[in-house]
Amino acid sequence: MGEIRIAVADDSPPFLAAAAEYIAHLPGCVIARSAEDADLLLLDLGLAPARGLELVRKVRARPGAPAVIAMTLFYSPEAAAAARRAGACALIGKDAFVSGLTEILAALFPAEAA
Repeated sequence: MGEIRIAVADDSPPFLAAAAEYIAHLPGCVIARSAEDADLLLLDLGLAPARGLELVRKVRARPGAPAVIAMTLFYSPEAAAAARRAGACALIGKDAFVSGLTEILAALFPAEAA
């Protein structure tokens, strides 16, 4: 596959900047210009989880859709299950973004992680 193209959708400019900086330094990863150009979309569920989950469903329903990892400030097993039912590969709590993303990238793209 080569580089893993990752797009980030979040309404917090400080989080977007920090996430982009982290991703830019991950070996084999680049920031995608849009979800259409991405292999992976990191999608903040935001303050209204039901709308975020619906967006996960809409993204995943498109032909050629990227994998989706949902993100939230308040991780719970129930929220993770709801995200997976909506079509997300996983849910990452923002407090565990770095370790969570690293683990999920290794699982989703094992050839690139090797």
